Amino acid sequence: MNLPNPEQDSTTSPATPKRWRWITAVVVALVAGAAIGTAVAKATERDVLAERTAALEQREAEVAQRDTAAAQREDALSSRSGGLDTRQAELDKISADLGRREQALLPKEQVAARSKITRDGIYLVGKDIEPGTYQTSGGSGCYWQRSSGTSGDFADILANGNESGQAIVTIAASDVAFTTKRCGTWQRMS
Repeated sequence: MNLPNPEQDSTTSPATPKRWRWITAVVVALVAGAAIGTAVAKATERDVLAERTAALEQREAEVAQRDTAAAQREDALSSRSGGLDTRQAELDKISADLGRREQALLPKEQVAARSKITRDGIYLVGKDIEPGTYQTSGGSGCYWQRSSGTSGDFADILANGNESGQAIVTIAASDVAFTTKRCGTWQRMS
């Protein structure tokens, strides 16, 4: 049997060195595990950071491309806008020229309009029609009348006629009215 030796220190036991080895091994394992865990975490963190950096760089490249494309479109629009401004100025000038021409032609158009009789009716000379010589291809039962007034009195009739074919009538500037019925279109010859 093993009895304690009084000469031995009671505070030390043969199991103590084994315990220290065990504690030291656990501490070393914990430190090693922490170091490995930290290294793995840092490696993972570096990978995530690298991925995020790559994604950010890709997004920045896409934004730069979009900015370049937008700037090109803006330049193109600016160029078109300048072209449109130039074209608008040209169109304004053409419009003004056409307006002047139209104003110059208006009296001639009014005279031309008054140089043609297209319907039956009584036309005032100088207002509705111009004096001059008129011609019509006529028609069956064509009646015309030059008048010195519009009272409807028989005495107002200067000349009249019933035509069945072509007719030519000279309306004087002194005539007051011209009446036409069933004659078709009268066109001023001179």
